[in-house]
Amino acid sequence: MTKIKLYNFIILLFLFFTFQSAYPNKELLFSNVTPPENNPKEIKQRNDLENKKYQSLESFSKVLNLLESNYVEPNAVVNPDVLIEKALKGMTADLDPHTTYLTQKQYSDFSTDTSGKFGGIGVVINPAGGKLEIVEIIERSPAERSGLKVGDIIYSVGNIVVTPKTIEEALSKMRGIIGTDVTLEYFTPDKNGKQNIIKKVKIEREIIRSNSASLTQLSNGYAYTRLTIFQEDASEQLGKYIKSFEAKNNGKIKGLILDLRNNPGGLLDQAVKVTNLFIDSGIIVSTIGRDLNKPDDVEYAIKRNTLSNFPMIVLVNEGTASASEIVAGALQDRERAIIMGTQTFGKGSVQNIIPLPNGGALKMTIARYYTPKGRSIQAKGITPDIPLISQSILGKVQQLQNEGPNQRIPRREADLDKHIEAKDQDTIALQGRQNENEIEINSWPSNLRDDYQVRSAFLYLKSMGKYSYLQDNSR
Repeated sequence: MTKIKLYNFIILLFLFFTFQSAYPNKELLFSNVTPPENNPKEIKQRNDLENKKYQSLESFSKVLNLLESNYVEPNAVVNPDVLIEKALKGMTADLDPHTTYLTQKQYSDFSTDTSGKFGGIGVVINPAGGKLEIVEIIERSPAERSGLKVGDIIYSVGNIVVTPKTIEEALSKMRGIIGTDVTLEYFTPDKNGKQNIIKKVKIEREIIRSNSASLTQLSNGYAYTRLTIFQEDASEQLGKYIKSFEAKNNGKIKGLILDLRNNPGGLLDQAVKVTNLFIDSGIIVSTIGRDLNKPDDVEYAIKRNTLSNFPMIVLVNEGTASASEIVAGALQDRERAIIMGTQTFGKGSVQNIIPLPNGGALKMTIARYYTPKGRSIQAKGITPDIPLISQSILGKVQQLQNEGPNQRIPRREADLDKHIEAKDQDTIALQGRQNENEIEINSWPSNLRDDYQVRSAFLYLKSMGKYSYLQDNSR
């Protein structure tokens, strides 16, 4: 019995000091609370609350001890470490979806995501809608060699069938020891986005060194840049690419497309630094915690970090979240760029990662963030200046348009009965003279050439350049 009491006492000490270490400064934690009057009633209420808290901790310790000592199944089923981890997860279960306890492996995976170096297969995944859709294949990666393509849907990872409840576990299982294999089942959706024939592939994990930034020249002076995640060196990579492109184009950029579609976010400081590449002064983002009247932090742009000025379009969609929305919101509020695409995800909260003694961590929502004009994006998202239909919906629209006239209501001349056919020889003078923009677009990599939103942004940028030229020459 003495041993049991000692064991309970140790657990209580552990829980007490864990609480103390998570909040070392009680005065900071409760700085917004007005000190109560020293009347007996309020003192009793506070004492009752404290006693109730420690009674709950004692109950937790007792249940843990009873399960470990008396549960009918072997000890492996009621391993104290496992039970405590489940209890820690339970503490955050009813809070917002971004506040959670991270196991040691989950914490390690999170760290490698933001550092840009990890062991895996080399795919960028969009988990929206409860499925794992491949949105990018990293060059020279195991995934590229295995034949996986952008747009493929992963059906299972190992023995885990992907469902909304197993997404996190499936993503984690793609990672592993370098040189080990992982088996994937996947399918390429048909034209209607439905499940097609399921294929199986075995892929060997490797060290994946992912660049979060890339740049492609679209035309003389026009470039397309993409950021896949805000990892540790995102702003440095993007800045180098843009400066190099500027130097190759005689120090002048005519227009830039920044693609933030399906970028889930990442590090807040990198979002600030990326924005600072394009804004030379003023507020970039503010974060406000419990006290709505007092910002926790305000980030300002610094002129020495800013690139030269040039026309700019930012592409966004429903997969643009968190740090990506900070960038898009700041550039929109400051009228530095035109935002094109579809409504963004709407994650306007800030999380802090607090390492714990057991190797895990607490990921906790500590504040909301606000754009330079004081807009909260939480559960709202960024509304584009120019909405563009998404690529997936465009495919369905085109399919409807290509159906026979008897299968749908007539919408065009070609749908009407007895319409006159076109005669190409009437326009023979135009044949052989292809539009300059079409020639440029046809020279792009296929993934950009077939992307309706990128083409639209490029044509809009070129129109802006022509309009600016006409204005300058009319003065």
